Parts: sequence; structure tokens; C-alpha cells
Amino acid sequence: MNLSKSLDRLVTSGAFPGGNKPKIRWGQLIRASAKMSAQEVDLVESNKLASLDSLGRIRGGIVTRANAFFLVRELPFDQIPARLKVTRADLRRFAVVVDGLDFVGKIEREFLKPVIKGPESLESAFAIKRSDLRLFDVKDDKKALAKRHANGALAYLRRGETVNYKTSEDDLKGGIPALRSQVKNRKPFWYSLQGEQEPRTRIISAEHIDKRYLFTLLADDDESVVIDKLYLFEPGKEDNAAFIHAALNSLYTWYQIELRGRSQLGEGVLELKIPEFSGLLIANPDQVSDKKRKALLDIFSGVPSPGAGPSLAELGTAARHDFDVAYLEVCGFKRPDDLSVRLEQGLRALAGERSERRLSVADAKVSRRKSMNVAASVDAYATRLASTLEPHPDPRTFVPKGARTEPVSVLAEVNGALDIGVELFNQGEIFSGQTCIARAGTVLAAQFVRGVLYVQPDLPQVEVPAQPNLEKAISAWAHESRSWHVKFKTVAARTLAGIDDPRTRLAIEQRALHLLHAI
Repeated sequence: MNLSKSLDRLVTSGAFPGGNKPKIRWGQLIRASAKMSAQEVDLVESNKLASLDSLGRIRGGIVTRANAFFLVRELPFDQIPARLKVTRADLRRFAVVVDGLDFVGKIEREFLKPVIKGPESLESAFAIKRSDLRLFDVKDDKKALAKRHANGALAYLRRGETVNYKTSEDDLKGGIPALRSQVKNRKPFWYSLQGEQEPRTRIISAEHIDKRYLFTLLADDDESVVIDKLYLFEPGKEDNAAFIHAALNSLYTWYQIELRGRSQLGEGVLELKIPEFSGLLIANPDQVSDKKRKALLDIFSGVPSPGAGPSLAELGTAARHDFDVAYLEVCGFKRPDDLSVRLEQGLRALAGERSERRLSVADAKVSRRKSMNVAASVDAYATRLASTLEPHPDPRTFVPKGARTEPVSVLAEVNGALDIGVELFNQGEIFSGQTCIARAGTVLAAQFVRGVLYVQPDLPQVEVPAQPNLEKAISAWAHESRSWHVKFKTVAARTLAGIDDPRTRLAIEQRALHLLHAI
């Protein structure tokens, strides 16, 4: 099949059936193997291959348009503030959550759903990385909520109607959630989320693909909700779910993804929308006998952790090779062993081309980038980050009043990172760089002195409590310090969302930690 004949396929009704669902794309025509394309046409006409959209429904995840309000983080029991007076028994009915503005409140569990958000949530073809994120999802009106005494949900809805959730510099992402242009006109209520997802077997994939061509199976008893930047496929027949899942994780599907994906993001990343997923060809499960289906699924179950790492690294394993050859045979391709080799070579070439294209324009991107004062930007961002948090906890606040203390003298000026000696001849000593600035005697006492010097580095001496108050103070301070660092990471991720350079982000975080007396 020559190029002119391939181009003729663009004007056929089968290539462009309408409804924004092209079965064949320009890039696919130009880069695909002509010999293999001819086999595909024959297999489609004989009904051995079927497009993915003919076997079920493909749709995107829920788009909230106000993530800071609708997506909340559930707190574990040991992190719930004491002022809320919550017992473990209470947590059966409601959860204590934190929203995007760090507001802590109580919401009934029936209105909170587990969330699968972003490609990082997909650990492998069979595993989901669970998180403490929850989706606030209410389907009743306020009168019905009042009758059910759902006071937590009602209070949080009032908050969504009165509080400005400004968590981004983007002007389109601020304001009161209930009054936002893309939220207020929802039916029947402003808080009604579009795209309801019932617990059923689903196959999840990412919109953006880099090194993993991954499709993850979600069981029918999983109540998790898929959020935007992920797509979900719902098989038309429940019995076909496992077979379709295995087919989507095959070398043949990966090859089609590289052909059909849009690589114009500039970072060497593929972007796939619903039309691209719709045109993926897989073996028609209705044409595969139960015996062949079971044999294929048994081989797929023998592939170790499919999708857990870079997909191209899997291709070198014997189990993966056996599965791909068996799947090509089920599809009806001639000489599947030879075809699998050609597919692997083609896939690696396409993926390499995508990466090389990103590198080829890197210099041009740098030349167009505006020059900026990096040091000034780091200080500005660090100051902004530090202003949103309380300083690092002081261990002296955990010492009871009137407790007996012993003074530890500070022998030199604090000038650099503080470390504690743990070796035989320097246990209990505190170092600033290479200089010993204090000798506390024990490691616990040294930890206390270091924590105080974080907050007040110019002290001439530190009053260290005696046992058992010292151990209790260090334990309470360590727990509070861990909670503080978790909050710091959360706020830093939100504040530095627009900074891509990891070195700059690290410099800002280190500077902010210094301003907050945490290092």
C-alpha cells in the first residue's frame, strides 16, 4: 500500500465516521507499517479486531472546577485537633477533613468518596495507590439534608457559598465556589458534580503518557471516584472486562498509542483524548473462545507487576514476550513471533523520536526564556511560603512549668546546619558545620538543645529539663515536628505549583525552612 492509497483512506466514511471520532489519524497513516495496516484492515473486516469504543463506554474523570473546595483530605485520628473533641467511635459516622484553605471540619462519611487522581495513583495494571483525598459529593437538596441531620455537610455547603477559595494566581480559579461561572449553573444544584460514577468494573488510563503505557483494572466493589486527567473505560459486558484489560496492556496496544497520540506538548509526553482511545483496535472478545481467553489471561497473570515500571523495560522479559506473542495470535495476525519483534522495534523508534524531539527544541526554549534574578525570586517565593505557616515548634513549649532544668552552655556562634554527634567519642555534642558549639551529655539532651537553637540561635545557654520530663518533651516535640513538616510540604506544593525546576524548588524550600527556624 503506497502513500497515495493511504491518503485516499482519509476521505472514506470508515476513516472519518463523524462525531469527532477519526479511526485513522494523519500521523498514524504516515508512520504505520503498510504491511501491518493491510493485515489490520482484513482482521477488522472479518470482525476479529474491534475498536475500543464499540466494546464499552470511554469517558473522562469528574471535573469539579473548584478542587480546593470539593477535594478534601481526611485526617487520621492522631492528627485531629483536640478542640474538636472527636472519639474513635465518632469516626464511624463522619470524618474530619481539611480543605484547600486548611480549614478543618467534620463531614458525614456518606458524602465523602475515595479519590483516584492523576497518573501517580496508578501503581501498576492491578494496583491503585490509595490516598487520604476525598471527594465531597452531595446529591440531596438542603431540606433533605436538614431532615437527615447532616449538619456537617450543610455547614460545609454554606462555606462553599460564602468563602473565597483563592488558591491560585489564575484569576479564573478564585472566588466563591457557588458563584463561579462554571459551577453556579449546574443542575439541579450548584454542588451537583457531572459524570456520576457507580461502583462497577472499570479500566483506568492517563491522559498524558510518558514512560508507562498503563491501563489499571478497578474492581466492581471499589467505590473510588476517578478525577480529571484520567480516563475510564466501562465494558459493555462485565465478562469481557478482564480480557479487554489484558489486551490494552499488550505490546500491540502500546504501539497504537504511540501512533495515535499527540506529542505536541513540547516535553516529550504523549497526550491522548477520547477520540484517540476510541480508535484503539483490540481482539474482539466475542470472537475468542473461552479456552483461548482463559489461556491468554493465565499467561498475562504470569507477567510480574505489569505497568509498575517503564513499559519498555518490560519488553525484555520472557513472560512479557510470551504474552505479547500469544495475544497477537489471538488477534489473528500471521507469524506473531516475527510481528512482535517488528512491533517492539517500531515502538522503541517512536518513543525515541518523541524524546529526541523534546531535546531538539530545548535550546530554542532556553533562548526564548526571559532572564530573571534567580536569587531574588528564591527569596521572594521563600518569604511568601514562610508567611503562610507558623514557625517550627519550640521544644521548650512541651516542658512543664516548674520542671527541674540543667544549663548547657553554647560555646560558639551558630553558623551553619546543626548536627548531633552519635559516635562513641562525640555522643551528645552539637555541631554547627565542623565546629562543636555545645556538649549536652546525652543524645536526647542534644536533640533538645538543637531544637531550641533552631528557634533562638543566639542564646548563650539552653536550659535542658531533667528526666523524665526531657524524654516526654522530646517525644511530644518530635510528633508535632512531623505534623508541621507534613503541613509544610502540602503548602509548599500548592505555593510552588508553577515552578518546574526541581533545583529552584529545593532552594526555595530550604530558604523557607531557614526563615521558619526549621533548619
